[in-house]
Amino acid sequence: MNINLDVNDEELRDFEITDKMLEEFKGLSDKIISQELRTSRLDPHVSIEISLTLLGPERMQELNKRHRGIDEPTDVLSFPLWEEEGTFCMPEEIAGEVSLGDIVICPYVVAENARVLGKNPEEELKLIYVHGLLHLLGYDHATLEEEAIMWKKQEEYLITNREGDI
Repeated sequence: MNINLDVNDEELRDFEITDKMLEEFKGLSDKIISQELRTSRLDPHVSIEISLTLLGPERMQELNKRHRGIDEPTDVLSFPLWEEEGTFCMPEEIAGEVSLGDIVICPYVVAENARVLGKNPEEELKLIYVHGLLHLLGYDHATLEEEAIMWKKQEEYLITNREGDI
């Protein structure tokens, strides 16, 4: 399986996704997608594409208001392509290239959240990326039960990543 990250950095002058971060995102993507889609009959040569867009707070606020009705910037929004009525529905057999959807991140909000929580901004950015990717794969946190499942998945994938198992 080949993971392609299509990165767009609209409106950002002071923030750059480094090659090291991109490699970590690709490693996380490969691990998560392989694990989550292990029951699918994925062609081992399939190319998975994920669009990652970085936005400033003003543009993120516009998107958050339009799509969620919340008039403030947020750290991440996900727009899955394989969802019907809130359920992940990727075909069982796929080959060639498949796009999972779009992850939109506002690094300024991520950095501010990291500061408030006393976390490392790069670690918070990885958490937010994993969060967005899990949304593309059908996870949500609308209920306490869903939230517990999603938070556990995030932690498992990030712990595995910290241990170098990507």
